[in-house]
Amino acid sequence: MIGLIVSEVILYAVAALIGFAIGWRAYVMLAAQRREADIRETEQLRAALTEAQVRRARVS
Repeated sequence: MIGLIVSEVILYAVAALIGFAIGWRAYVMLAAQRREADIRETEQLRAALTEAQVRRARVS
């Protein structure tokens, strides 16, 4: 009886670890995609700002 309870506890612990590992991997992958999108957006904004500054300097 005790062996059955221990085996169930081990089973649930392993299932929890597997679930945590899958969730962590998904989080890391999504975080990398968000980071790349943020970098891309920052570069686009910098380019737009530089272009606007050049246009403003030409007009002045």
